[in-house]
Amino acid sequence: AANEDEKKKEEKKDVVLDVTLTSCDNVTFKVVDSNTTELTVADGYRFKTLKVGDKTLFNVDTSKHTPVQAFKLKHESDEWFRLNLHAAQPKMFKKKGDKEYSEVKFETYYDEVLFKGKSAKELDASKFEDASLFTSSAFGTGKMYTFKKEFKPSKVTFDKKEVGKPNNAKYLEVVVFVGSDSKKFVKLYYFYTGDSRLKETYFELKDDKWVQMSQADANKALNAMNPSWSTDYKPVVDKFSPLAVFASVLIVFSSV
Repeated sequence: AANEDEKKKEEKKDVVLDVTLTSCDNVTFKVVDSNTTELTVADGYRFKTLKVGDKTLFNVDTSKHTPVQAFKLKHESDEWFRLNLHAAQPKMFKKKGDKEYSEVKFETYYDEVLFKGKSAKELDASKFEDASLFTSSAFGTGKMYTFKKEFKPSKVTFDKKEVGKPNNAKYLEVVVFVGSDSKKFVKLYYFYTGDSRLKETYFELKDDKWVQMSQADANKALNAMNPSWSTDYKPVVDKFSPLAVFASVLIVFSSV
């Protein structure tokens, strides 16, 4: 019986949200900027059903997901709704008419909104000091260079050496950390179309190759550069996907 009680305690209450409204019981609406409103459910609740007026837009499979965060987004004249099934798993919906939304793949949103009209080409991260490509900021005793998103990176390299695997990756962020000892680390933040999830990974140069670091090693290296970087930092998205490696191996075999 105690277990039953525990289950009941853990069982979250369902929130039904009309995506056209600007308020809802047990949901906080926070205006982040003129184009972004963040929606967070109260403790003990989860998003269960999205509606557009009386019509059901989307039902969450709550046996698999407990979504607690969503966003209302504006891009030029278009309105979007993003439901995070998990921080790493966004679901996108685009407003089509007065009372109509439809689901759109994140990769379509990436191509048609986030990188609208931008060409795809290789990003050479060794050009981090090029102000037309990267924005520079202080990072403890080192510096941090963030890619300006002037184009869509089709792959990321550093002096002709590949950083990560570009197969099925839609890059959202590329950051180069440079220490006062000139040691460099690269962070990739991307949407992986193989499992439709967001990833955040860190790389270092070892034996002339860029290899992925464990999160603990990345934290240690970045904390040594900047003590405000926590050694316990954990990305809210996926750190790593065995699937990503597996899929890229499959792709290599299938293209041979």
